[in-house]
Amino acid sequence: MRKLLAKDIGPFTKVLVKMELKESLKEFFRDKTKDKKAKEPGEVATDLVWLILENYPKAENDFFAFLAGLEGKTAEEIAELPAADFINLMTELFSGENFPFFKSAVQ
Repeated sequence: MRKLLAKDIGPFTKVLVKMELKESLKEFFRDKTKDKKAKEPGEVATDLVWLILENYPKAENDFFAFLAGLEGKTAEEIAELPAADFINLMTELFSGENFPFFKSAVQ
């Protein structure tokens, strides 16, 4: 997967709006260290993956196109990935190194 760039913010925001997740993700990234014990990065990534998986049918084609752009593949190739490979791709997307991108995209 290529590194996330500024040009990816627009397409990703479009996906979030269609998934009706923008407000949920704003809350997700809000600093909660005062209220709760901070989650481990792996827990955060898993939570994000499941949040997207539960809602991606609302923007399936746009989400496949977004991932395809990151992978240098077509949207159809992403759609035809085995489920485990698709989940691994999403886990990589939502890894800790990409958190600054997602915070920017939802604000």
